Amino acid sequence: MAEPYLVCPADWLKGTLAPDGTQDLIIKVESGGTPSTTNEEYWDGTIPWLTPKEITRFSENVFVSRTERMISEKGLKESAATLLPPGTVMLSKRAPVGPVAVNAIPMATNQGFLNFTCGSLLRPLYLAYWLRANTPYLHLVANGSTYPELYAGDLFEFEISVPPLDLQDQIIELLSAVQFVTAVGLPLEQSVTTPENLFLMQQQNQRLVSLRDSILPLLISGELDVSKVSTRFGRVL
Repeated sequence: MAEPYLVCPADWLKGTLAPDGTQDLIIKVESGGTPSTTNEEYWDGTIPWLTPKEITRFSENVFVSRTERMISEKGLKESAATLLPPGTVMLSKRAPVGPVAVNAIPMATNQGFLNFTCGSLLRPLYLAYWLRANTPYLHLVANGSTYPELYAGDLFEFEISVPPLDLQDQIIELLSAVQFVTAVGLPLEQSVTTPENLFLMQQQNQRLVSLRDSILPLLISGELDVSKVSTRFGRVL
């Protein structure tokens, strides 16, 4: 087991990202595939098919419910693509390394992903935020002769520490609230009527983004008490 990037409380449940039904943290990890692009019968069907560049574009979001391209049932059946159930944590393993999303509807991905199915002791959103907090570690272990790539064998050595479900839910609720406010800030910039007000709005939005980015690893590591952060966040708003 590799040394953790973030040191967490000793009483949190510890495991790895390797599939292990006995721990009920990660129960399955699979990749994806691309149907042959020369066979028209494989495309323009009803099954959403995700690529890493799509989640890179909306890095402010966590959930994904639509894709640029769709594949057919035949394309799914006759390729390495797999239909993933909602709540699968989809980590981009190359080009680029690190972006992560959770599907809100059944969908497939190309081979640029590692797709995690969580057990009953790990919320998918918590794993997604955990992976985001550990992005520097992901970049360090990525390797490849042509471009950086994450390999399952390396990821399976990662130690993950997980708090009880009620604390996971509290952390998710707080991070989702911060995420919502930062996302709302961008369209609100279009409502201002003077350059001075636009500048003030942009400053406020930047402070919220900085707050989000700074508290993420602290919450995931247990260094910050989520109840205290919730109170302070309320004051900021």
